[in-house]
Amino acid sequence: MLSTMELIVALKEIPLFSAVRGEGLKRISDAIRETQIASGELIFAEQDRGDEMYMIHSGKVSLFRGDAPSEKLLATLDKGAYFGEMAIIDDQPRPNSARAEESSTLLVLRKRDFRVAVLDYPDIAFAMFEEFARRLRQANEIYSPSEKHGDS
Repeated sequence: MLSTMELIVALKEIPLFSAVRGEGLKRISDAIRETQIASGELIFAEQDRGDEMYMIHSGKVSLFRGDAPSEKLLATLDKGAYFGEMAIIDDQPRPNSARAEESSTLLVLRKRDFRVAVLDYPDIAFAMFEEFARRLRQANEIYSPSEKHGDS
């Protein structure tokens, strides 16, 4: 089990929370739950309803769509990465599945805890907006206009 200080250090290494300061970071760390996931264990399935986001403290997690044998790997994430963050923002089904590729320690943040922290420390939301904007810009750079519209 991580101490409060170890959680704060771990959160600072995660891009989503790296810009959060002081009490806001402490508040998020107080809300974090640590969980151990075995290699091969499904964390959540595509189309599940969720109310938690996950941060990888150790191990590897794959994000994928579909079922075997035709599942499509979207990404393999490791320490410092986060996933499932949309579940703490909206009430939509998960767009993909997540599975531990090796024994992993995940830090879990529930929607209600996140919302309470944001109400108390609005700077948390602004730091997250910056990270979301960064990710959107990266996605826009990956896909050219012709690919977005299906042109060749």
